[in-house]
Amino acid sequence: MLLDVEAPSIQQVTSFTLRTDDGQELHFTAAPNFNQGVAHLMTPGHMRQHMALGDPVEVTYRQDNGQLVALSAIDVSQ
Repeated sequence: MLLDVEAPSIQQVTSFTLRTDDGQELHFTAAPNFNQGVAHLMTPGHMRQHMALGDPVEVTYRQDNGQLVALSAIDVSQ
Protein backbone atom coordinates (compact mmCIF):
# COMPACT_ATOMS: atom_id res chain seq x y z
CA MET A 1 0.00 0.00 0.00
CA LEU A 2 1.37 3.40 -0.95
CA LEU A 3 1.84 5.84 1.93
CA ASP A 4 3.57 8.81 0.26
CA VAL A 5 4.52 10.00 -3.24
CA GLU A 6 7.00 12.78 -4.00
CA ALA A 7 6.68 14.29 -7.47
CA PRO A 8 8.01 17.57 -8.87
CA SER A 9 5.52 17.46 -11.78
CA ILE A 10 2.39 15.65 -12.93
CA GLN A 11 4.45 13.19 -14.98
CA GLN A 12 7.56 12.54 -12.86
CA VAL A 13 7.85 10.52 -9.65
CA THR A 14 11.03 11.11 -7.63
CA SER A 15 10.32 8.85 -4.65
CA PHE A 16 7.60 7.06 -2.75
CA THR A 17 7.01 5.09 0.42
CA LEU A 18 4.91 1.97 0.76
CA ARG A 19 3.88 -0.50 3.43
CA THR A 20 4.34 -4.18 2.59
CA ASP A 21 1.82 -6.88 3.44
CA ASP A 22 3.92 -7.79 6.50
CA GLY A 23 3.95 -4.19 7.80
CA GLN A 24 7.39 -2.98 6.71
CA GLU A 25 7.68 0.59 5.45
CA LEU A 26 10.00 0.88 2.46
CA HIS A 27 11.20 4.11 0.83
CA PHE A 28 12.05 3.99 -2.86
CA THR A 29 13.86 6.46 -5.07
CA ALA A 30 12.58 6.31 -8.65
CA ALA A 31 15.17 5.29 -11.23
CA PRO A 32 15.79 7.87 -13.99
CA ASN A 33 13.92 5.57 -16.40
CA PHE A 34 11.14 4.68 -13.89
CA ASN A 35 8.32 2.82 -15.65
CA GLN A 36 10.05 2.76 -19.02
CA GLY A 37 8.55 0.04 -21.18
CA VAL A 38 5.47 -0.66 -19.05
CA ALA A 39 2.06 -0.78 -20.70
CA HIS A 40 0.35 1.54 -18.19
CA LEU A 41 2.38 4.41 -16.73
CA MET A 42 2.14 4.89 -12.99
CA THR A 43 1.97 8.69 -12.87
CA PRO A 44 2.03 10.63 -9.59
CA GLY A 45 -1.73 11.18 -9.85
CA HIS A 46 -2.37 7.50 -10.44
CA MET A 47 -0.15 6.60 -7.48
CA ARG A 48 -2.06 9.06 -5.27
CA GLN A 49 -5.30 7.42 -6.38
CA HIS A 50 -3.88 4.10 -5.15
CA MET A 51 -3.03 5.81 -1.84
CA ALA A 52 -6.55 7.17 -1.42
CA LEU A 53 -8.28 3.90 -2.27
CA GLY A 54 -5.79 1.59 -0.58
CA ASP A 55 -5.23 -0.27 -3.85
CA PRO A 56 -2.01 -2.32 -3.92
CA VAL A 57 0.88 -1.86 -6.34
CA GLU A 58 3.73 -4.17 -7.28
CA VAL A 59 7.19 -2.61 -7.39
CA THR A 60 10.19 -3.93 -9.29
CA TYR A 61 13.38 -2.57 -7.77
CA ARG A 62 17.08 -3.02 -7.18
CA GLN A 63 19.29 -2.20 -4.23
CA ASP A 64 22.02 0.32 -4.92
CA ASN A 65 24.44 0.97 -2.04
CA GLY A 66 21.70 0.21 0.50
CA GLN A 67 19.14 2.39 -1.26
CA LEU A 68 15.98 0.94 -2.85
CA VAL A 69 15.71 2.12 -6.47
CA ALA A 70 12.31 1.58 -8.08
CA LEU A 71 12.42 0.47 -11.70
CA SER A 72 8.65 0.22 -12.14
CA ALA A 73 5.35 0.13 -10.29
CA ILE A 74 2.24 -1.54 -11.67
CA ASP A 75 -1.38 -2.13 -10.68
CA VAL A 76 -2.06 -5.38 -8.83
CA SER A 77 -5.33 -7.25 -9.23
CA GLN A 78 -7.05 -7.85 -5.94
